[in-house]
Amino acid sequence: MDNKLQEEIKKLSKGMIVYDLLILLGLSITFNLNKQMVLGLVFGTLIAILNLKLLAITINKTVSMPSTKAQIYSSSQYLIRMVIMAVVLFVSAKAPHLNIVGTAMGLLSTKFVILTQKLLIEKVKRKEA
Repeated sequence: MDNKLQEEIKKLSKGMIVYDLLILLGLSITFNLNKQMVLGLVFGTLIAILNLKLLAITINKTVSMPSTKAQIYSSSQYLIRMVIMAVVLFVSAKAPHLNIVGTAMGLLSTKFVILTQKLLIEKVKRKEA
């Protein structure tokens, strides 16, 4: 895998951990912090990081393929990642020691971190201009 891509994954993973810590802080302030919520959040975040790495691998492989094969391969990998997400949410809903809301928040951490980083970068660029 490309070094720049690995660095970006590390940066996003660190951001996801900070996101988790902020969520845990917010839950502890509101007295809604419990073991099931923490386990669900950690479980969801770990799967989100795995999903991000699978996406990076898919992108790396797809770039070197002809367009028709790349489209089929990337679509099948997308379907696999969505099935993984569905299984994770199903397991979280059925397992008594996992909170499904915490798991969903962990799974969405990638999106929130990317949006936050984009907003912060745009805000800094506006101040410089």
